[in-house]
Order: sequence, then C-alpha cells, then structure tokens
Amino acid sequence: MPETEIYFDGYCPESLLEGKQVEMRLNEDDFWESEATGLQICISPPYATILNWRGKGKFRSSSEVASDLFTGLILTEAQTDEGKEIFPDEEKVLHNAFEIDWHTHQLYKSKEEMDAAKFKPNNHVFEKQLQHLNNLVKQDLKKLINYYELLRKNDFEDLYNDLAFRNLHELLYQLEIIFNFKWMAWHSGWKDIRNNHFDYSTCSFLQLSMYLTTIFREDHFNEGTIERFFKNG
Repeated sequence: MPETEIYFDGYCPESLLEGKQVEMRLNEDDFWESEATGLQICISPPYATILNWRGKGKFRSSSEVASDLFTGLILTEAQTDEGKEIFPDEEKVLHNAFEIDWHTHQLYKSKEEMDAAKFKPNNHVFEKQLQHLNNLVKQDLKKLINYYELLRKNDFEDLYNDLAFRNLHELLYQLEIIFNFKWMAWHSGWKDIRNNHFDYSTCSFLQLSMYLTTIFREDHFNEGTIERFFKNG
C-alpha cells in the first residue's frame, strides 16, 4: 500500500483503501458513519477520530454528508480511557494506508462488544488471584528470585535458550502467577509498561502478577517482549 499521507476529506477512509468513494452520514448517535462499512468518525478539528466500534446503520433523515463539510482533517485513533472514547488520541495519528488498514481491522463490531471487552478493575478474578498469591509458599518464590538472579548474572544473553529462564518460565505458570484476565484491555497497565522509567518496586504482589502476565502473554504475539523488559529491569 502507498505510504503517502492521508487526510479525512469526508469520505469513508476504509473504503478509500479499496478505491471506493463512500459517503459518511450522521447517525442517531451524532457520529459520521460510513454507508458501506459502519466505520464511525467523530469530528473535533483539526482531528477526525475513528471510533473503536462500528455503527448500526441507523442514520438521521438529513441528506447532509461529511464530504460537503470537511477537508484536510488529521485522522487519529480514539482514546481508550473510560469516558474519553470519542476524543482523539493525538499521539496516535494515522498517517498512511497501512496504518489505517491495520487499525480498522481492530475495530469492535458494536459498542456493546467493546464494553464487554473492557478491563474491569473490580472483577472478581483479581480478588481470587490476590487470595491465591497470598497462599503461595515463600520457598517457591525464592526459587523464582534465584532463577532471575542467574539470568541477570549472564546479562540476559540468549535468554530464551537459558535453562534458568526455562525454569523461571515454567514455575511462573505452575504457581499461577501468570493468570487469565483481560490484559490486552488493561490500558493503564500498558502505559506503565511502555514507560521505561516506571518503578515496579512500588507495586503490590497482585500488580506484579498482572504486569508479568501482560509481558509474558504479549511475547506470544511479539517475540522478544520478555527479553526487552528483562534487560531494562
């Protein structure tokens, strides 16, 4: 796909990738929605924000279309924090066809589906995990620390082939420190993880379990994640 800069001129950006000029009309929620794909955009100049869920095709009776009103707006992803889902994330500008194509494939089919997938901090799974962590045997935790210290002595070189790492990896799962929760939707956690100066020593055992789960699970999709975070401490 071409790497030329793309701006919002009122037509469905998703359809433009296929060479189709599709109008966008106001729907019942006051978002501009593609007549073909359901992609929704919220306008707040100079930004045109692609919402993270698709519309239902319930349009207002007005014949007004976005192509008559807007031109040259900067396309962005939407913020993910609760209550800010319609506002532009100015750090996530969509510059080209590749970025737009990738992002639109991540959109939820509906608002209901998006809400169901959200991270819920009061979910009972965290209370259950905390109880589990508090019941772990200290000797097992010392084993984890010893494996880590062995890896650090080797400067985490050839990490995935290191016997100490394989033992640590296996023990983390055996002790269920890695556990099931909606880690991909844990946006505040991801912000901390991406902050190279974040101080993990201030975290609770439950929080550390959540960070480890996120990093280890992400490594399945992006190999090298574990090694990168081990090396930066």
